Amino acid sequence: MEIINAGVKLSEELICDFEKQLGIELPHDYREFMKKNNGGEPDGNWSFDFFEFGSSEQTSSVVRYFERIYLEETMEDDDLKAGYAALLESGQIPINYLPIADDPFGNIIFLCIDTKNYGKVYFGNSELEDPDTGFLVTSLISDTFSEFLDKLRPLN
Repeated sequence: MEIINAGVKLSEELICDFEKQLGIELPHDYREFMKKNNGGEPDGNWSFDFFEFGSSEQTSSVVRYFERIYLEETMEDDDLKAGYAALLESGQIPINYLPIADDPFGNIIFLCIDTKNYGKVYFGNSELEDPDTGFLVTSLISDTFSEFLDKLRPLN
């Protein structure tokens, strides 16, 4: 998979600044992806399989784009910092879920940044919310960001 329309090149210093602003630490594999690509769109339709929460049948989705780190504040749909802030403010996610990609249907792919599930990648269903917390219902896709990338397959 090639990434097109990526954001501006990020240095280690810029990524560290981003982490400090949000009070987080990015997993190494995702950090390297962002230094190489800074978000962008897959060159075509790339799908991944996972088991949606509460289902014993495998389902799939497609990556529409990966979120970018912008150097200045924007209103762009793929602005990682703005998207994270908006989801937190609306109460759709806990503080430990960083939105890293979207699918064509408004669902969100998250990277977990808490200690317990650090680095795991989740699918957030935009149509389902947990009745107890109000958060989007999430389903595990992979144990690491690298594993998530390895799961991506071209959709024919």
